[in-house]
Amino acid sequence: MMIRPLLALLATLAFTTAATASAKERDPYIDQREIARAKVERIEKRSASAERASLVELRIHLRVLEGSKKGKTHVAVYRGEDDMPKDMFYREGDTVYIGISKFGGGEDVEQISIYDVDNTAGLIVLGALMFAAIVFVGRLRGALSILSLVATIVLLFYVLIPLTLKGTPPLPIAVGISLFAIAISVPIILGFQKKTLAAMLGASAGVLLAAGLAVFSGWIMHLSGIVTNEMMTVYYASFVNVDLRGLALAGIVIAALGAIMDVCISIASATEEIFKVSPDISVRDAFRSVFTVGTDMLGATVNTLLFAYVGSSLPMVLLIAMRFDAATPIMLVFNYNPVLSELVKSAVGCIGMFLSVPATAIICIELHKRGRARSPVSK
Repeated sequence: MMIRPLLALLATLAFTTAATASAKERDPYIDQREIARAKVERIEKRSASAERASLVELRIHLRVLEGSKKGKTHVAVYRGEDDMPKDMFYREGDTVYIGISKFGGGEDVEQISIYDVDNTAGLIVLGALMFAAIVFVGRLRGALSILSLVATIVLLFYVLIPLTLKGTPPLPIAVGISLFAIAISVPIILGFQKKTLAAMLGASAGVLLAAGLAVFSGWIMHLSGIVTNEMMTVYYASFVNVDLRGLALAGIVIAALGAIMDVCISIASATEEIFKVSPDISVRDAFRSVFTVGTDMLGATVNTLLFAYVGSSLPMVLLIAMRFDAATPIMLVFNYNPVLSELVKSAVGCIGMFLSVPATAIICIELHKRGRARSPVSK
């Protein structure tokens, strides 16, 4: 019943993105430098101007810990205003990532660029705690869910990203990876049952609907509304003309995947429990009960998504509050690029999530109805 519309939507997605498949190659900016870790051994601070006390010069003494320059010492110089927030600058004893590049004529001169502090130890500790919590609560299925997550991440980094950087339209790839993630993750979470098939089909329908909505939003909106500064950086740094519209739409689909899967799994499980408690329940009553559960759950999920978005984007919210005054039209705020791109992601994700609820309920009820028709006697 639902296969033909889904196939038609897949064909539409392929057609709308096929035009960008042949991307032009161009000369990218290639930054050739050696990346290594170094230890901050000493920091010297001195005034850089007699007239301006806030203008300082910092000399950061570094000892390289790895690579071809291991054991060598370098000095990185920073000149500027002494207005950085406390504890934001490097400290003596920190391990940092540096880039070593050469420039000059006959005699090469090494230039040192300091990047971020090495927080590998903290990441390992947090990762170990997360793994322990998942395995402690979820046991074997928790461990398997981590494997499914790793498989999805591998597909993103080794399929989506390389093909996108070769000029392949990223939207169909993102849809395919999302469907693969559903096919792998849902059976691990639910096992092999009727509700598993219903959750997989419902989530797949939700992802395809989100992809269709993403394409529609790409048609009706100007490209600058959904493309972020990071995407523009990728565009100028890559070897080919990356399909920015497709990249933005692929991000919308992937962002919606988690919420859609969560809702579909919950709806399938609720439907299963309803039929266990009341095997003879009518289709209408079952749908009404499932839809009531789904409505309550969607309200809580929307709140969760909203608070997660506001929490992760709190600096941007503060920036908007400082940048726009009371006389600024509210639609100007909504059309501010970082705000607009997030609004589009949220809207598409919520619509796909909402529509996947009745789709999952109908599929699950239909499976139970057919099973009841085969074995009319229930025990």
